[in-house]
Amino acid sequence: NDLTAVGMEDVVKIVRTSSATLRVLDVSFNKIGDGISVITDHLQHNNVLTKLNVADCGLSVRGASCLGELLKVNNSIKELGMGVNQIGDEGVLSVCEGLQCNKT
Repeated sequence: NDLTAVGMEDVVKIVRTSSATLRVLDVSFNKIGDGISVITDHLQHNNVLTKLNVADCGLSVRGASCLGELLKVNNSIKELGMGVNQIGDEGVLSVCEGLQCNKT
């Protein structure tokens, strides 16, 4: 796929317009890197999305931190795919901290 961090703005538009019905968001295998923050900011108040797949998206520690912050406040996400990203120990810790706060 060819979606990059710049293209995430278009994904945000879709998320905004379908926030009441969007249950699954799969942007896997796109090199969005730290552009994931654009999406996580808009998903913080979404209470419908249950599955987010960001596998093989070129995420770094910063991207994992954004996901951790999202998990602290979004309690509707029940499944998160993050495989094949280079988030390191610090990124894993950020996601785990988010999961500890998550009530799902």
